[in-house]
Amino acid sequence: MPMMGRGGLAFDVLSFFFLCFLGFMALRFLVGGSMGHRSYNRWDRVDAEEILRQRYARGEITKEQFDQMLRDLRESKN
Repeated sequence: MPMMGRGGLAFDVLSFFFLCFLGFMALRFLVGGSMGHRSYNRWDRVDAEEILRQRYARGEITKEQFDQMLRDLRESKN
């Protein structure tokens, strides 16, 4: 019966899975971690003023609150 090198079949199987794991981790690193672990925030692309307009349109804030918040946003951008 031929002898398996470096410790037998169990070692070869574990080595294979370890190398697969290392390859997967290297791929995740190279892709930038965008394999489902970054939570996507749908507000990332929406302007703060647009959110404010939507809240006013839904009746969540009053006209006075809208005007004040809009002034605050525009002052903070400067």
